[in-house]
Amino acid sequence: MILYVCLGVIALCLLANLVLILRSDDATRGVVADMVFYLMLSCYAVWTLLWDTSIVYEVILLGSLLGLLSTVSVARILSKGRR
Repeated sequence: MILYVCLGVIALCLLANLVLILRSDDATRGVVADMVFYLMLSCYAVWTLLWDTSIVYEVILLGSLLGLLSTVSVARILSKGRR
């Protein structure tokens, strides 16, 4: 029961972020796009608690690494390449 509530909260946050993407400027879109990616990853993590799958940790680990790369690239774009 709790996991379904978690999925509902994640879905509401996902919808709110998608609305924010439509109504904001480019810099905010980049940051919120990362948030949407991490929300999808958390949705997958909760889904795997409900249904048994064989590659849970690998998918979450790979997704986290790719999310980190996208976060760093968005930060680089927002800072206009300055270190």
